[in-house]
Formats: sequence, C-alpha cells, structure tokens
Amino acid sequence: MTDQELLQAMRQMMQEELKPINQRLDTMEEGLEEVRAGVNILLDWAERASHVLEFPLPKVIE
Repeated sequence: MTDQELLQAMRQMMQEELKPINQRLDTMEEGLEEVRAGVNILLDWAERASHVLEFPLPKVIE
C-alpha cells in the first residue's frame, strides 16, 4: 500500500467516525436557532412590559 492509499484509507475512516458527531452538531444548530428566536420574543415582551410599568397612573384622592 502506498502512502497516498494509506492516507486515503485513513481519511475515509475518520469521515465515517465523525459522521455521528457532525449529525449531532447539525441538530444543535437548529436547536440554537429555536432558543435564539425564543429569547428574542421574551426580550421584546420585556421591553414592551417595561413601558407599561413606566406609565404614570393618577393617584386616587380619598
């Protein structure tokens, strides 16, 4: 077996070994996009809610 053939065989073995890891990383990216979208929704809600708290309410005189 020549050096090139040996390197090619090693490359193929490494690609096969890394397939499950790459698949998990791809899934993680999708999960991060969902988390990011959820956080952005919560931040938007918090910003709108903070404006409500700043709204001055008149005091009721007894």
